[in-house]
Amino acid sequence: MSTRRKRCTIKEVAARSGVSVATVSNVLQNKSHLYSEETAQRVWQAVRELGYRPSSVARSLIRQRTDTIGVILEERQELVLDPYVMSVLEGILEYTVPRDRPVKIISMMYQQRPDSFLAHVDDGSVDGVVLVAPRTYSMALQWAQQADIPAVVVGSTFPDSNLPCVDVDDSAAIYQAVQWLIDLGHRRIGHLAGPQTHWSARRRLQAYHQAMQDAGIAVEPTWVVEGRYTPPSGKEAMERLLEVTPMLTAVVCGNDWMAMGAMETIYQRGLRVPDDISIVGFDDIDTAQWVTPPLTTLRQPMRQIGAKAAELLLHQIETGKRVREVILFPAEMVVRQSVAPLRSEQCGP
Repeated sequence: MSTRRKRCTIKEVAARSGVSVATVSNVLQNKSHLYSEETAQRVWQAVRELGYRPSSVARSLIRQRTDTIGVILEERQELVLDPYVMSVLEGILEYTVPRDRPVKIISMMYQQRPDSFLAHVDDGSVDGVVLVAPRTYSMALQWAQQADIPAVVVGSTFPDSNLPCVDVDDSAAIYQAVQWLIDLGHRRIGHLAGPQTHWSARRRLQAYHQAMQDAGIAVEPTWVVEGRYTPPSGKEAMERLLEVTPMLTAVVCGNDWMAMGAMETIYQRGLRVPDDISIVGFDDIDTAQWVTPPLTTLRQPMRQIGAKAAELLLHQIETGKRVREVILFPAEMVVRQSVAPLRSEQCGP
């Protein structure tokens, strides 16, 4: 019957090499320049002979770091279901895993009290945090702006914030989509907006209005309906947009999920996409190309955004400096079959 080998301690390494525990610790932290070459070699020889491996807990205590980063998810972001959250998280992991940085997921879904939230995030268990699409008045956002901890925001830019932000250029993307629809002959273009508690949704709504204004098209109040970035909310909002008379000929949606919900309503009304109404989404999630018809959308590089946020966070952790910067990735127009040029019979009165 085999017995488990006892783990070697740093004290045994110090005794074998004839130096103090502090000297062994410094040499293992690449501070050999503090000692003679002979001393450093004795320490490394003892490490090899004894098979010493410092524990992660010991390293954390010595360096006063956990090497763990936190990813904070907002109140109603469901990790398994939200394709945006999953893609951003994949990007974060792509950057952190090769660098031996574990990730701690901190969900605020069921945490309503500040003390409950802080118990999970402000307990010394993480060296820094990535906040994924926090709302404008998020408790997590307020904490991160005031706390002495490295932090980066993904999916929002918050002009009055002191935090670095990584996001897609929402404004340029929506403006491009609306202008493209106008070039295809559409004039009655609606917007299925995201929740205005999200700064990104506000920027997309503003860009929609700006593009219509620049084209000399007056937007009726009934042409804009706010949703919740979910398929059911897109379905409900489209019910209201279909009440507009004369009927809208195109709708730009705040994200792909709402676009898919909108398409379901259109089919249930006996209408067709894009023959009766053209639909544009935002994100280019995996299922966008598999709906019928395949969804024209604005692709944002969600994994790249997550990886960049992780890169900024680790740099902040290493340098100890928080520098406000906003990095915006361009979106790409992905043209599929849910958009068509305006037909003469759609022109109306």
